[in-house]
Amino acid sequence: MSKKFFITTPIYYSNAIPHIGNAYASFLADIIARYKRLEWDDVKFSTGVDENSQKVVESALVQGMEVMQYADMMAEKHREIWDSLSIGYTDFIRTTSKGHTDFVQKILQETYDRGDIYEWVYEGLYCVGCESFKKETDLIEKDGKKVCPDHPNKTLEHLKEKNYFFRLSKYQDWLLDFYEKHPDFIVPSSRYNEVREFVKWGLEDFSISRETNTFGIPLPFDPTQVTYVWYDALLNYVSVCGDEQDKWWPADLHVIGKDIAKFHAIYWPAMLHAVWYEPPTRLLTTGFFTVDGQKMSKSIGNVINPVEYIDTYSRDMLILYLFTAFPIGEDGNFDQKEAILQYNAKLSNNLWNLLNRVLTLSLKLWGRLSGYEESLIAGKRDDYQSKYTWHMETYDLKSALDESFAFATELNQYIDMVKPWKLDIESESERESLDQCLSTVAVGLAYLAYNLSPFFEEKMKELLSRIGVKQGWEVRDGFQIQEKWEPLYMRLDLQ
Repeated sequence: MSKKFFITTPIYYSNAIPHIGNAYASFLADIIARYKRLEWDDVKFSTGVDENSQKVVESALVQGMEVMQYADMMAEKHREIWDSLSIGYTDFIRTTSKGHTDFVQKILQETYDRGDIYEWVYEGLYCVGCESFKKETDLIEKDGKKVCPDHPNKTLEHLKEKNYFFRLSKYQDWLLDFYEKHPDFIVPSSRYNEVREFVKWGLEDFSISRETNTFGIPLPFDPTQVTYVWYDALLNYVSVCGDEQDKWWPADLHVIGKDIAKFHAIYWPAMLHAVWYEPPTRLLTTGFFTVDGQKMSKSIGNVINPVEYIDTYSRDMLILYLFTAFPIGEDGNFDQKEAILQYNAKLSNNLWNLLNRVLTLSLKLWGRLSGYEESLIAGKRDDYQSKYTWHMETYDLKSALDESFAFATELNQYIDMVKPWKLDIESESERESLDQCLSTVAVGLAYLAYNLSPFFEEKMKELLSRIGVKQGWEVRDGFQIQEKWEPLYMRLDLQ
């Protein structure tokens, strides 16, 4: 029986091109998907764009374009960016697609028929940036005015309109029971605790339609209203499965930002449960970025374009820094100087130096190594492999990388201890010692390349090729090293 793994990113608003925060979430999902593909038979990885949004309508108007024309253009731009970043998604969903629209209307009708959707007149302050109503307690004061803390430069609109509401309050006890039975539903645990405490304080029903919006999915039971963007968007993770829902749902892992944890951890499970769908297995939440200690802002000019960054440096450098400097779920500061220092220390000075030493010294043995390992290092390699696997299975990518580079350091230290450059190949015993030393390190490099391939796939394939391994870490007939070649990772100067 084949094993399956289904992972998603959040779907991103299509009114803007992806920024570094979006790229972080997509890289995270991509790394986990690549890791799972090493062991699992069938991996589904979905991403896409959230199009049924007032933000998209407003952006289209600014551009002087029809809304669908604008949405088509932006969806293609998103695809192009993810492709240029080598994000290996299997599915790209658009919420304007017929398959998604039909599924949303089906769920709406089923929920309405069960009595969990009702009509009411709502009046309150509305944030276009969040596309949600705000309570007074949600707001902060700025320049003498009450504003949304996430969009302080946008004026809140006072709206009074007929809406349809989902009976979220009905599912408060069910949600608390669900959290109790699934304590690992939200990662990290701090976010789990926040969500659970929020629910304990009491839940209110939430609006799932808009009367004044003209772009979106019409309610099947009242076509004068369109579906609220968040209700519509949350269902994409199921609709993307198409006719294979029985195979793929429930999803195994959803990568989301902490700012949308409430929608995914509270609203969504309740919506699914209302129509007898299982909630997803796990939510993996990410933190926020600052750049050089400041919030990213176009006006400041510190917004990091991931495509431009990779063009200037490399994909490997960006991924290395993102997943060593930013533990999953925590906020972090992007420091360009530190990114270069990390790259030089770990990829150039450590990993490339290790490979270079093996390549160079193996020429003394005509590039032929037996593959026979020194037992002490073999034991440390097995210990490293065990720790690495644990960290990856628990989605602790920082620790997985830290363990990998720590093992590379141990291999470099082993070479320093043996001092193979001093061994005389004319002596049979010393020639055997040289072979054992280099074989030990080559086996370690094969393990490192395999384990680091979810992060740095192309370079790790090249590393394996340089030591004569076609795939994986299994070394049956030793190594055949052909030549030294160019540096795997060039050292960078600080600007």
